[in-house]
Amino acid sequence: MKLPLLSGREVLAALNRMGFKEVHRKGSHVKMKHPDGRKIVFPYHDEVDRYTLKGALKDAEIEIREFLKNL
Repeated sequence: MKLPLLSGREVLAALNRMGFKEVHRKGSHVKMKHPDGRKIVFPYHDEVDRYTLKGALKDAEIEIREFLKNL
């Protein structure tokens, strides 16, 4: 499944809706944590590269379909 081209703000909002909370921000990278222990780090850019986002979602054990439902 192909991800749309998203901004860092849109990714942050979707992850917030999924229960993730921002725990750290350094430079252009945001680290978020879910109450169940999952963590995700992604670049907060005007356009987040699809390949980078897909890898971050995979590392955090987030299904792409679930993420897209929360956009």
